[in-house]
This record gives sequence, C-alpha cells and structure tokens, in this order.
Amino acid sequence: MDGHKKMEADMNKQEKYAADLDHALEVAGIGWYNLKYSLVLSLLPIAFVLDQIGYSIVLPAAACDLHMSDKMRGIVASMPYVGIMLTSYPWGYLVDTKGRKKMVLYSCFTAGIFSALCGLMPGLKSFAVSKFISSLCLACPIAVPYTYISEILPPQYRDIMISLMNSLQLTGTVLVPLLAWAILPMKFSIDLGAFYFRPWRLLSLIYASSSLIAAILLTFGPESPKYLVTQDRYDEALKVLQNIYAGNKGKKPEEYPINKLIVPADNRTKGNFLTSLKEQTIPFTKWSYSKWIILNGSLLFGTYSVLNGLYIWSPDVLNRVMTGGGKSRTACEVITNRVNQTLKGETICKDNLDEVPLIVSSIAQAIFAVIVIIVSSTVKLIGKRNLLFICYFLIGAFCVLINFIRNDMVFATILSSLPVLVLTIGSVKGYIVELLPTHLRGMALTLAMMLGTIGSVAGNNIAGLLINNSCEMMFYLFGGLLILCGGLSVLLPASDSSKICQDEVKEIWQAYCLKHLRNMGKEEHIEKDRTDSNEKKGKPLLWMEQRIKQQIEYIGVDYL
Repeated sequence: MDGHKKMEADMNKQEKYAADLDHALEVAGIGWYNLKYSLVLSLLPIAFVLDQIGYSIVLPAAACDLHMSDKMRGIVASMPYVGIMLTSYPWGYLVDTKGRKKMVLYSCFTAGIFSALCGLMPGLKSFAVSKFISSLCLACPIAVPYTYISEILPPQYRDIMISLMNSLQLTGTVLVPLLAWAILPMKFSIDLGAFYFRPWRLLSLIYASSSLIAAILLTFGPESPKYLVTQDRYDEALKVLQNIYAGNKGKKPEEYPINKLIVPADNRTKGNFLTSLKEQTIPFTKWSYSKWIILNGSLLFGTYSVLNGLYIWSPDVLNRVMTGGGKSRTACEVITNRVNQTLKGETICKDNLDEVPLIVSSIAQAIFAVIVIIVSSTVKLIGKRNLLFICYFLIGAFCVLINFIRNDMVFATILSSLPVLVLTIGSVKGYIVELLPTHLRGMALTLAMMLGTIGSVAGNNIAGLLINNSCEMMFYLFGGLLILCGGLSVLLPASDSSKICQDEVKEIWQAYCLKHLRNMGKEEHIEKDRTDSNEKKGKPLLWMEQRIKQQIEYIGVDYL
C-alpha cells in the first residue's frame, strides 16, 4: 500500500510543470476565492465615494456649527483633492516597490481614522486639517484596487471584473443620500464641552467607517502574485497561486499542477531609494508609455471634474431647485432667483437638507446603479472604447440639456445620472493596466489619477464659482468637456487590439531567435521545444511564445 501511494505521488509530481504567471492564474481558475477578495477590493472605491460624496452632504449640514460661508465651503470641499494630487506619485512608487496589500492597508487605516476625526473637530480649521490629512492617504485606495484585482484573476476575466467592480461604486452613491435621509432629520444635540455632537457628526463617523471596514477585511487577503514575481519572491507567489487554486477548486494546495513559475529576467538593478525611484521614473519618459498616461489621464480629468466637481454640488443644487418653487422654470433660473432673494433679505442658517431631494436622489441612483451593473456585465460585448465614447457623449449631452429642462423631476433624474460616468473609470484604468508593464502599473495608475484629481480640484472650484454667477455657463462647460473626452476616447486601441498585434511580434521574434540559435549551432532546440510543448497539449507556453511575452512585458514592442 505504501509503495502504491509513493508511486502515485511520484506520478503526480512528474505531471507538474512550469508555466508563466498568466497561465498559472488560468489553471488556478475563478471561483469563490477570487470573487471574495474582488468584493473586498470593491469596498475601497465604495468607501471613497461614501467619504467624498458624503462630504458634499456633510458640509452644508455642518455650515452652522463650523460658521462656514459658501465661498469657504468651496475651498474646503476641494482640499481633499489637493491632498490626493500631491501624494499620487509617492503612493504609486510605494505600491510598485513595497507591495499592493501593505500600502492599501496603511492608507485605508490612516484615511479612515482621520476622516472619522473630522466629525469630532470643534472648529472649521481643525475640521479642514483633519480632512486634508485624510486625503493624503486616498490616492492609494482609489487607484490600486484596479491593479490589485487584475493581478489575482485569469486574463479573460479582468475586463469584466474591473467594470463590475467599478459599477459597484454606485452602491456608494445610493448609500450616501439614504444614510443622510436616515440620520440628518434626527433631533439631538449632546454637549461634549468643546462642541455639540449633532446628527451631521454621526453621519461623518458612519461615512468614515467604510474605509476601516474595508481595511480590516483586506488583512486576510493575499498579496498580488505579480508584485511578488517582480520582487523575485517566486516561492511566495507560487504559494498565493496554490491558495487561489485550493479556494476555487476545493482541493488541497499541494494538488496545484504547477510547481515553478517561468519569469522573465529582470534587468532592473537593486539600489538605494534614489536609484530605485529613478529606475521607476525613467520608463515614463518614453513616448510609448507616456502617451497612454497622458491620454487616459486626460479622460480621467474630464470624468473627475464632473463626478468630484459638478456632482459634489448636486445635493445642494437639488435642494435649492426642488424647494425653490421653480415650476415652469429651469434649474438655473430657480438658483438665480433664490440668490437674488438672499441678497435682499437676511440669511438664515439652515443646517439640514430637505428630505424630498434626498429621497428622489436615492431612487434615481438605485435605478442607474442597476443599469450600470447590467452594462458592466456586457463590457466584453460592447468593448471598452465604445463604452467610453457612449458614456462621455451621453452624459455630456445631458449636462447641456439641463439648461432647457423645466420639470423638477426630470432635472433631478438627469442630474442623478452623472454617476454613470463611473463606467468610464473602470474602462480607462483597464486600458492602463493592459498597456503598461506590471512593474510600472501602480505608478502609471496614480499618475493618471493625479491628472484626474486636478480635474476634481478644478471642477469643484469652477462649480462653486459659477453656480451663483453663471449657472448656464457651468453646465455648458462641463457638458462640452465630456463631449471632448468622447472624441479623445477614439484614440484608444480597440479592446481586441490590446494584445498589440502579438502574432506579428511573434513572427519577428521567432525569426530573430532562429537566427541567433543557428549562429550558436542550436537550431534543433527550437524544434524540440515546439514538439515537447505540443505533446503537453499547451500546458506550458512554447519557448518562443514565452520569450515574446517577456519581451513585450519588460522591454516593449518598440524595442523589437
């Protein structure tokens, strides 16, 4: 019996083979393990939405306690995006060199703690400082999950999972008004000495808790196997793959049929901090990389200028329009009339929002969330480029049409449709993940996000400046920007061309290798390798194909 078991073990051992990381992920498959941590990673964008969009509801409610004018509110509202912009590059470097999981955990815990402290600050200055410190840690959790999730999934599932993950952000946009509707109408005021604990402070704590919950759940998750491979930690990467295989297939980790990862030779030298930073930065001076960062960053600029600019003001705008008696008038006419009335009379400090706009917003957000999830599930059929084109032109047209809408409910529905733009975020970040090599993706994403954050700051301040002075111009400006982004999106490669013509590259590289091996007198090695690979029915990639993948990943097609 023992001899039989030993023979069986030896046979299993002989069946194991070496493979590249993508093939290893395909063998590990997709199942509960992947889905579980994909959902956990999806909590990070949701937490960001709760924190930032919720901030737009907290600020009007906190205006009385913090003695905050509309002008000051615009400045305070844009501060988090300044923090994100300042730290995007450092976080990108840390993510690529210190690890996806570690940096996400550090940033989420810190952001959650300081965001919660905002709700306990007695004055405007301390409130703004706490929020700014929190924002210094947000660049990581809003960008990295897209890289993280693509590196624990087989290649064929990455696009759809990133799109679904991105669409789940709309869960946050639904929860924001629902939580506000449940908490802000409460009537309590607890004297804590330095300040009164009121409903808006409780709402701030609840919004902030989402980051802490996501971080706690992620502590049980795996590190990215791709990151481990780039750091020469092959055994750890293989162990992660074994756990993914076991979790998905319900088998033992030891049954994983791959016992070695085929990895490209990494010619990046190890050095001190400055050397490492230099080596991470120099590749971005190449036009073959920088053109994609500039293009995708420009698209994110347009997206975030609306989502974190115009849309941040939507709760207040909805509240003004739907409580302003604006029948048969456009939204801008109602806002202008209300501003004129305020200038004539005394300003009354109102520290809560009307329930009707919150209810309408919640219903509209829920409907659009369902639509976005359905669209996300068909991204493979539609194509990322087509999806970007449709979203930008559609929402851009909606922004322009707002100036002609004279029905409150139609206006509320159109304004609530702006979060549909989250579909563009997943597609744009998906392109960055596809078009940049593994060891540059984290920094590339954060650089593109930095451009997006500049859009957030610009959009927030432009909206605050124009909403009372030139309302129609505000909607024309944002609508035109989105339509321009739609035009730029056609410059991206079609989804099926993201392989960068691998067949043509394969022929070139095979010819090069054949010539090189003939010179070495080893051309028979090619035929032997091809025969061996065919006999194994495609389990390990052909030797030539593997070399091509290495060349594409670490040197780039332009080099060939």
